[in-house]
Amino acid sequence: MSPPAHGRDLLTWYWDCARDLPWRARPEPWRVMVSEFMLQQTQVKTVLPRFEPFLALFPSPKAMVLEGEAAVIAAWAGLGFYRRASSLYAAAETIVSVHGGEVPGDLDALRSLRGVGDYTAAAVGSIAFGLSAAVLDGNVERVLARFHAFDGPSRRAKGKRQIQDFADELLNAEHPGDHNQAMMELGARICRPRSVDCSACPLSPACKGKERWWQFPNLPKAKSEIPLQLEGRLLLQAPGGEIAWRRRPASGLYANLPDLPAFEVGETHCAYGQPSGRAETQQRLSHRQLQFEAWLVPVERLPCDLLSGSVEAFLAEGPPTPVARLVRLLQASKG
Repeated sequence: MSPPAHGRDLLTWYWDCARDLPWRARPEPWRVMVSEFMLQQTQVKTVLPRFEPFLALFPSPKAMVLEGEAAVIAAWAGLGFYRRASSLYAAAETIVSVHGGEVPGDLDALRSLRGVGDYTAAAVGSIAFGLSAAVLDGNVERVLARFHAFDGPSRRAKGKRQIQDFADELLNAEHPGDHNQAMMELGARICRPRSVDCSACPLSPACKGKERWWQFPNLPKAKSEIPLQLEGRLLLQAPGGEIAWRRRPASGLYANLPDLPAFEVGETHCAYGQPSGRAETQQRLSHRQLQFEAWLVPVERLPCDLLSGSVEAFLAEGPPTPVARLVRLLQASKG
């Protein structure tokens, strides 16, 4: 069955107007897979400067496994949602041990990899291998809900199945990878959450919801408040400049990442000595707001039960973004 006219118009628009992105220029399976992990909940502009340096360090699944998980997590610093780095490493291990070091070109095999769900499997499968699988992410969901004027509950199982059916029906089986990228591009650039440019949209002539686009999709109301979590950190620094640090637990927030020793926010003294500097910062996560307070404490000798090293070495290990920010603020305060 040939694709509908608006589907062909979508592809023509994409081929004429698509952004020049490095994973599109060379859509090799491993490169595509890494890009999809990086782009989960992270903007393209944040990923762009990090993508090629990351691939230079880990040009293949085997190279990633040889370097080890800690190296992957350190190289991921600044991209956020660090669980993705651990999942990518675990996926690379499976690719090496089960698939001979090559990203599998089968949807079920892709879904069996850690961190790979239906969306990522469809994206990698269609873009890298030409498999006929329609992606469904937030951008595509929004485009399809508006295109069909679908006001059902998009995030509930029945509504999500309906939108997936819409995606499957529109998919161009001859060019599935380009079609999927066109749909995501359309949602990111034209059919945006709070503003649209229907005059530039290739689907506009057949769009049923363009006159009231703001009504679609039907999403759950966002919670008005998210909890505030207070976090205290100590930058214990010896006369030679070395600092003390620790490795976070293997599960939970910022799992396995390097971190500074903690203290209870509200304490008025430090057991290690007299603070000589103080810094604050905040970090908004999807489910909570973190507020950090950190003290710079000069010490004669670093605690033997903690790891230690230079500030530069600690930052190279890839601590959480707010912790790295605190370290830089406190170092700068020393003048």
